[in-house]
Amino acid sequence: MDFSRVGKKIYELRKYQKMTQADLAKGICTQAQISKIENGTIIPYSNTLFEIAERLGTDIYYFFDDLRSDRPYYAEEVFYQIRELITSQDYKEVRNVMEQERNNPLFQSGSNLQFFLWHKGICAYHVDKDPANALSLLQQSLQVDEMSDFTERKGEIYNSIAVILNLEDKCEEAIAICEKTLKQLQAFQRIKDPSIPIRLLYTLSKSLTKVKDYEESISCCEEGITLSLHARSLYILGELYYQKGKNLVLLNDYDEALSCCNNAFAIFKATNQDHFRRIVEKEQAFLREKLKSYDQ
Repeated sequence: MDFSRVGKKIYELRKYQKMTQADLAKGICTQAQISKIENGTIIPYSNTLFEIAERLGTDIYYFFDDLRSDRPYYAEEVFYQIRELITSQDYKEVRNVMEQERNNPLFQSGSNLQFFLWHKGICAYHVDKDPANALSLLQQSLQVDEMSDFTERKGEIYNSIAVILNLEDKCEEAIAICEKTLKQLQAFQRIKDPSIPIRLLYTLSKSLTKVKDYEESISCCEEGITLSLHARSLYILGELYYQKGKNLVLLNDYDEALSCCNNAFAIFKATNQDHFRRIVEKEQAFLREKLKSYDQ
C-alpha cells in the first residue's frame, strides 16, 4: 500500500473544504502529525484515520480502495440528488449540481468519475442538444472502469446510450444494445437494483414500436410490468402500461388498450405525475370515442 496516496487524498479533501491542518487535527491529533500524514512520512493509526475521514465527510474506504468500495457519504448524497433530478427530468439543475462539484477531488477518479461522466453525457444531450458529444461522454464513462467485468452501473450507462439512440431514430442500434445488456444482467444471480432491467425493457419496447414490431414491444412491456409488480415498484410502471396501450392501438385492439391506459392513469394520479396523467386522459378520450363508434 502506498501510504503517500492516503496523505495526498487527505490533503486534497482538506484544501477543497478550506480547512487548515490545525482545523483537521483538532481533537484528533497534532497539526504536526497531520503534516507528516499528508507528506506520507508517517502512517496513521486506523482510529486516527477513521476520525480524519469522518471530519472530512467521507469514510475510511475512500483512502484505501481508490473509490471502488462503498461510496463516501457525501458522494452518496450528491448522487442521490442527481438521480432524483434525472427522474424529474430537470437536466439543467443536474448540470448546476455537477458544476458545483466539478473540482471536488471526490469525483476525480474511479466509480465516482464514472458516475459524473455518465451524467455529463446525459446533460450534453438534453441541455446542449449535442448527441455526438453525449454518446462520446457515455462511452468514456464505460472506459473509466478498468475492470472488464460487466456491472450494474454499466447496465445503466448502456440504457442511457440506448435511450439517446432511440431518440435519434437509430432504433436498430438501440435494440441491439438493450438485448445484449439484458442478457448480461440475466447472468447475475441477484440484481441489487431491479429498476435497471425494467428501464432497459422500457427503452427496448419503445424502439421496437418505432420499427413496427408491436407484438414484441408488448411482450417487453409485459415483462417489465411483471418485474415492477414483483419488486413492488411504481417506477415507470405507468409508462409501461401506457406503452403497451400504444402498441395495442396500433394493432386496433382498442378495448385492451383502454384497459392499459386506465391502469396508467391510476398510477400517474397516485404518484402525482400530472403531466403524464393529462397525456393519458387524452388517449382515454380517444379510445372511448373509438369504442363508442364501434358500438353504434
